[in-house]
Amino acid sequence: MTSHDTVPASPAPGLALADGGFAMLALDQRESLRRMFPLVHGREVDDETLRRFKRDALDVLSPKASAVLLDRLYALDDRRPAELADDTALILAVDVLIQPPGLPVSGTELDREVTPEFVEQVGADALKLLVIWRERDSADERAELVASFLELAEQSGVVSLVEGIVRPSDGDHWTDHAERHEAILAAAAELGGSGTTIYKAEVPGYVPGDVSLVREHAERLTAAVPVPWVVLSNGVAQDDFADALRESVAGGASGFLAGRAIWSDTVAELDPSAALRTRSTARLDELGRIVSEARGADGTGNRPAGGTPDSGERGTP
Repeated sequence: MTSHDTVPASPAPGLALADGGFAMLALDQRESLRRMFPLVHGREVDDETLRRFKRDALDVLSPKASAVLLDRLYALDDRRPAELADDTALILAVDVLIQPPGLPVSGTELDREVTPEFVEQVGADALKLLVIWRERDSADERAELVASFLELAEQSGVVSLVEGIVRPSDGDHWTDHAERHEAILAAAAELGGSGTTIYKAEVPGYVPGDVSLVREHAERLTAAVPVPWVVLSNGVAQDDFADALRESVAGGASGFLAGRAIWSDTVAELDPSAALRTRSTARLDELGRIVSEARGADGTGNRPAGGTPDSGERGTP
């Protein structure tokens, strides 16, 4: 383990662990969360079921997280949630998801209901925008969307997180794993260099059941992105995520902002709250330990080749 004094300062200390790494919990899922629940009498669960699950997850898990990501629709009212631990930062998702019924998110827009006044009212410490990245889509349109988001974050006086999710340009499937891996790196280079404070990436180089390429691809992503970056867990098998995170941090990632790997299997339980208190709590603890241990693996807190993703020399705001 590295000491606090040897770890470079984070550009977003309010979102980080004491050692500067990020152990952030995602609870901003919307229709995708609804589809995780078993059908009730042949129907999907109602909105109140989503809200209740988020409240329970906040109450149980937020004390273990350095920050929690929430959506406006099903997780917030007009103030900071009472279930959110006092010393845990709040990240507000400001993306409107374009998602045909039963299908993945195909695009996003900026939520115009989120204003600087609303950000202050709910006590958000950071804002997050999801961007769907396709190689053949207009880079100018993506840049315009991200610029509007960054302007909102600046006007609100809070940290910004841009999340890139890649999709094939043609059809519904990638030609091979390598095509997707390269797309993740290309999206990171574009979106991570946009001026955002933190970049949120899919695990680079990951193949289901195989994390052998993750560290190499994480090092490439670190070299391409001038800000700290964290991994998400969507698209990674739950049993693989801890190893994928370890390899990502060894390659330069500063931690995680993840949800499914921590709590997705609890929604099918008769008592999701009990499952959150056992399995999910243990997973979140383990992931936080991985971040701290991997960041200090050499005893100095220094990152591998390419420098430290959250040091002043890498463009820390």
